[in-house]
Amino acid sequence: MTYRVVVTPGAERDLDDIFQFIARNDPGVARRFAAALRGQLAALKTLPTCCPRAPEDGLDGPAIRHLLHGRHRILFTMNGRTAVVLQVRHGARLPMGAQSMGSVPREVRRRGLTRTPAYP
Repeated sequence: MTYRVVVTPGAERDLDDIFQFIARNDPGVARRFAAALRGQLAALKTLPTCCPRAPEDGLDGPAIRHLLHGRHRILFTMNGRTAVVLQVRHGARLPMGAQSMGSVPREVRRRGLTRTPAYP
């Protein structure tokens, strides 16, 4: 079975921020790491429901799952056959709270829907 993967604008900003942070020291490493993270996003197309629920799960809205990549966590929800990527966070950061949910589109918080384009 193949699932659709949608990356929210906030998650895209997270990916850009991670790239910029790593690129300060080594642009080559930043490119490889960003490509690997995007590969993990593409991997969500197969069996995203095998990923465990995140510590943030339990906030209002759909169940929040996470996929680990090195020290980073890809936080996403499921809406039918669509994985909606909410955030990409370093594991040392505190769990996503209600304040950071404010950056998640209202449709995702309420029903797990999104209007952003699908991940290629």
